[in-house]
Amino acid sequence: MTPAEAIEAAELAEAEIRYRNQVGRLMYEAGRREAEAEMAAQWSRITAATRGPDLAEIEERCWGPAGREHFADPRPGDFPGRARQPEPEPELEAG
Repeated sequence: MTPAEAIEAAELAEAEIRYRNQVGRLMYEAGRREAEAEMAAQWSRITAATRGPDLAEIEERCWGPAGREHFADPRPGDFPGRARQPEPEPELEAG
């Protein structure tokens, strides 16, 4: 092998190494992007199971649709109370 052939072979080997490194980097980046997307999808499924209702929904469940300010207001279907019976007039005592 002549020195020129050796230099050419070394340059070819260096070019192949650069190419392999570039392909390795591209494959690593693609795999990482896919793994991150998969982890994000799994994380959203996991947190959906543990996530509770938002504060507005909790407030509505607690105080009713009109909110805290109107909690004690009468609502449709509430018991209106008994009709008041007229009180008997006190009897006057003789004497």
